[in-house]
Amino acid sequence: MQCTIARHAPGSILIHMTDGFGLMRKRLVAWTILTCALLAVTVWTVLGPPRHPPGPHLPSRTAAMR
Repeated sequence: MQCTIARHAPGSILIHMTDGFGLMRKRLVAWTILTCALLAVTVWTVLGPPRHPPGPHLPSRTAAMR
């Protein structure tokens, strides 16, 4: 548990208790996003872009529409 003591107003003291996990959680989220982005760029570079445009191309749907 982390305790922060600060002067709030003349003659008063503000004590703020935190669990200390806020910064760690933010770093974990940032690290996860950056790792996923790096992995996506690496896969795109190694394998290249997809050969067909993205979207549903299911034969059952196209056959049913004819």
